[in-house]
Amino acid sequence: MSKQGKIHFLTAYLEYLLDQGIKSEYYYLSDASRYLRFLLRQSGPETVEAFLCESAASPAYRRRLTKTLKKFYAFATQKLDVPQNPLVGVKKGREQTSSRSRIR
Repeated sequence: MSKQGKIHFLTAYLEYLLDQGIKSEYYYLSDASRYLRFLLRQSGPETVEAFLCESAASPAYRRRLTKTLKKFYAFATQKLDVPQNPLVGVKKGREQTSSRSRIR
Protein backbone atom coordinates (compact mmCIF):
# COMPACT_ATOMS: atom_id res chain seq x y z
CA MET A 1 0.00 0.00 0.00
CA SER A 2 1.48 3.33 -1.01
CA LYS A 3 1.35 6.32 1.28
CA GLN A 4 -1.61 8.50 0.32
CA GLY A 5 -2.72 11.88 1.55
CA LYS A 6 -6.00 12.24 3.44
CA ILE A 7 -6.59 8.53 4.01
CA HIS A 8 -8.85 7.69 6.89
CA PHE A 9 -7.32 5.94 9.87
CA LEU A 10 -9.58 2.89 10.10
CA THR A 11 -9.64 2.42 6.33
CA ALA A 12 -5.85 2.49 6.25
CA TYR A 13 -5.65 0.01 9.15
CA LEU A 14 -8.06 -2.38 7.47
CA GLU A 15 -6.11 -2.17 4.20
CA TYR A 16 -2.90 -2.81 6.13
CA LEU A 17 -4.37 -5.90 7.77
CA LEU A 18 -5.57 -7.26 4.45
CA ASP A 19 -2.15 -6.60 2.91
CA GLN A 20 -0.66 -8.61 5.78
CA GLY A 21 -2.76 -11.57 4.67
CA ILE A 22 -5.09 -11.92 7.63
CA LYS A 23 -8.13 -14.10 7.09
CA SER A 24 -10.48 -12.21 9.40
CA GLU A 25 -10.23 -8.65 10.65
CA TYR A 26 -12.69 -9.23 13.51
CA TYR A 27 -10.19 -9.54 16.38
CA TYR A 28 -7.87 -6.87 15.06
CA LEU A 29 -10.61 -4.28 14.64
CA SER A 30 -12.29 -5.30 17.90
CA ASP A 31 -9.09 -4.82 19.85
CA ALA A 32 -8.27 -1.54 18.12
CA SER A 33 -11.82 -0.34 18.81
CA ARG A 34 -11.55 -1.31 22.47
CA TYR A 35 -8.27 0.58 22.75
CA LEU A 36 -9.70 3.68 21.06
CA ARG A 37 -12.69 3.64 23.43
CA PHE A 38 -10.24 3.45 26.33
CA LEU A 39 -8.38 6.50 24.99
CA LEU A 40 -11.65 8.39 24.53
CA ARG A 41 -12.57 7.73 28.15
CA GLN A 42 -9.17 9.07 29.24
CA SER A 43 -9.49 12.19 27.11
CA GLY A 44 -10.59 15.28 28.98
CA PRO A 45 -11.13 18.93 28.13
CA GLU A 46 -7.38 19.62 28.34
CA THR A 47 -6.62 16.90 25.79
CA VAL A 48 -9.25 18.18 23.37
CA GLU A 49 -8.04 21.76 23.82
CA ALA A 50 -4.45 20.67 23.10
CA PHE A 51 -5.65 18.90 19.94
CA LEU A 52 -7.57 21.98 18.81
CA CYS A 53 -4.57 24.25 19.45
CA GLU A 54 -2.26 21.91 17.55
CA SER A 55 -4.62 21.18 14.65
CA ALA A 56 -6.63 24.33 14.03
CA ALA A 57 -4.64 26.82 11.98
CA SER A 58 -7.48 29.32 11.76
CA PRO A 59 -10.51 30.32 13.83
CA ALA A 60 -12.83 29.00 11.11
CA TYR A 61 -11.13 25.59 11.11
CA ARG A 62 -11.23 25.51 14.91
CA ARG A 63 -15.00 26.10 14.80
CA ARG A 64 -15.39 23.29 12.28
CA LEU A 65 -13.24 20.90 14.32
CA THR A 66 -15.19 21.74 17.46
CA LYS A 67 -18.47 21.10 15.66
CA THR A 68 -17.37 17.76 14.21
CA LEU A 69 -15.79 16.62 17.48
CA LYS A 70 -19.02 17.43 19.33
CA LYS A 71 -20.85 15.15 16.91
CA PHE A 72 -18.17 12.47 17.32
CA TYR A 73 -18.43 12.60 21.12
CA ALA A 74 -22.23 12.45 20.91
CA PHE A 75 -21.81 9.25 18.89
CA ALA A 76 -19.20 7.92 21.35
CA THR A 77 -21.49 8.61 24.29
CA GLN A 78 -24.56 7.02 22.69
CA LYS A 79 -22.99 4.07 20.88
CA LEU A 80 -19.60 3.34 22.46
CA ASP A 81 -20.38 3.79 26.15
CA VAL A 82 -17.94 6.69 26.54
CA PRO A 83 -19.32 8.37 29.66
CA GLN A 84 -18.07 11.95 29.34
CA ASN A 85 -18.06 14.51 26.60
CA PRO A 86 -15.18 16.94 27.12
CA LEU A 87 -16.81 19.37 24.71
CA VAL A 88 -19.89 19.98 26.84
CA GLY A 89 -20.11 23.70 27.39
CA VAL A 90 -18.04 24.58 24.33
CA LYS A 91 -19.59 26.93 21.79
CA LYS A 92 -18.06 27.94 18.47
CA GLY A 93 -14.60 26.75 19.43
CA ARG A 94 -14.54 28.47 22.82
CA GLU A 95 -15.71 27.53 26.28
CA GLN A 96 -18.99 29.09 27.29
CA THR A 97 -18.95 31.32 30.29
CA SER A 98 -21.58 30.93 32.92
CA SER A 99 -24.30 33.56 33.20
CA ARG A 100 -22.83 34.64 36.55
CA SER A 101 -19.44 35.49 35.05
CA ARG A 102 -21.10 37.59 32.34
CA ILE A 103 -22.91 39.72 34.89
CA ARG A 104 -20.55 42.12 36.64
